[in-house]
Amino acid sequence: MQIDWLTREIPAGEDVVTVTFDATRDTESGYQAVVTRWRDIRRTLEGRGIASRTLDHVEERVQIPTHVAGKHGRTIVAGPDGVVIDRVLLEPPSDDHGVVGGDICSLAHVADGTVVYLLAEISRTGAHLTLQRRTAVEYETADESSVDGDQDVINKVRRAGMASRRLQARAEDSWERNAETVAVELERMVNERRPELLLLTGDVRAVPLVRERLGAEAASIAMVLDGGSRSAGVNEPAFERNLQEALAVFRARRRKKVLDRFRQEEGREGTATQSLDDVVAALARGQVAELILREGVTGRNSALRLRTVWAGDSPLQIAPTRALVADLGVSEPHEVRADLAIGRAAAEQGAGVTIVDDASVELADGVGAILRWRDASTPHEHAYNISGDDTRS
Repeated sequence: MQIDWLTREIPAGEDVVTVTFDATRDTESGYQAVVTRWRDIRRTLEGRGIASRTLDHVEERVQIPTHVAGKHGRTIVAGPDGVVIDRVLLEPPSDDHGVVGGDICSLAHVADGTVVYLLAEISRTGAHLTLQRRTAVEYETADESSVDGDQDVINKVRRAGMASRRLQARAEDSWERNAETVAVELERMVNERRPELLLLTGDVRAVPLVRERLGAEAASIAMVLDGGSRSAGVNEPAFERNLQEALAVFRARRRKKVLDRFRQEEGREGTATQSLDDVVAALARGQVAELILREGVTGRNSALRLRTVWAGDSPLQIAPTRALVADLGVSEPHEVRADLAIGRAAAEQGAGVTIVDDASVELADGVGAILRWRDASTPHEHAYNISGDDTRS
């Protein structure tokens, strides 16, 4: 999934940090526990030469509660001029840590829990439209508007006779014309704003009329959501539960779609590869469209965190060995933690990053990639297996 909406916020230059920690405050001592975790991270970052000004910006933000109930995590990215990213994670991280620069694995967890959707609350006269970026615990509204048709005969009459039948026909015609107006506006917003998901809710007669009039692109991402209405009187808790269930289903399908494509390409020896060395080679060539990481290789003391690769000044100057990175023209190579190096290389070439459940996929070194292209020099690892359990994705 794309994370460029996050990575483009990371400032260039030195004294940039990414901090990820357990932000749970379920008990009376919860606030102090969060502060203690942050102070441990701060000492580590101070030891790496990060300026107090940057760390003070993070500390100010840490002291502001998330107001989120239950267990959850938090990722904060800051530079000398202030905090640029502050996002809640659906689950606490496996360990509290701070990274100098951008930590792409942490940002991928943020992106995995986030869905950009367009909610259309539809009535027989039009719709209220809301574009939101949302997780299970927080949301931000990017745009809010209304669209109304110009047909105002919307209620059927119950009297018998020719006149009433004409009014009934006019009412149905009005519904259809208004539905066409709403569908055209939804198609425009989908094309211009590029939401991942289109949620249709509201009047039980108007919603199907709108859905059947959507163009191919909007129809392909549309889902009907029960319980909503353009009018007052909605059961808000029930609708919120329905919404969260729909978003959870979508997030699982989004991960599964990536794995299905990876499986297809691996099966025909196409544009996919795996293992740390092979993925690093593809990243250095700018071949990677989607980096795939198993959950287990992004946590505390994972094999990927404990391994290093060789790198130059550019994120794409990476290789498994010093000799290979020298072949890329690097005169003063240095060792970099493998998870940080491959994440930054993926971000540099605009690749998506998907983190998947350990049970859903087996990958050499826990790392795979879907490639933009393949040629004779692209390395290829065959030892893989993807679970057939679609619920684990």
